Amino acid sequence: MNIASRKKDNLERTMRTDFPVLIEANGALRTAQHADAYANQLRDEFNTLLFAAIARTDKHVAGRFTSLLNELCVMTGSTVNNIRKGR
Repeated sequence: MNIASRKKDNLERTMRTDFPVLIEANGALRTAQHADAYANQLRDEFNTLLFAAIARTDKHVAGRFTSLLNELCVMTGSTVNNIRKGR
């Protein structure tokens, strides 16, 4: 996966191999939403690309990474919800 970032006028353009995404980097809500999206993408890619290989070597390590990524996704999602509710 190739990712290139360019900043211009408080906008960040992130190019992935499958689609371009225009991200406006303003405010706590948008930052939290981006963190949540990236955490979920990281978890999905870990599960797709790495989990099986790591599990063959050490199931406990693979399980720990899975647990940490799941916790990260829950926390970033909770942060988005808390900001939306003004907490």
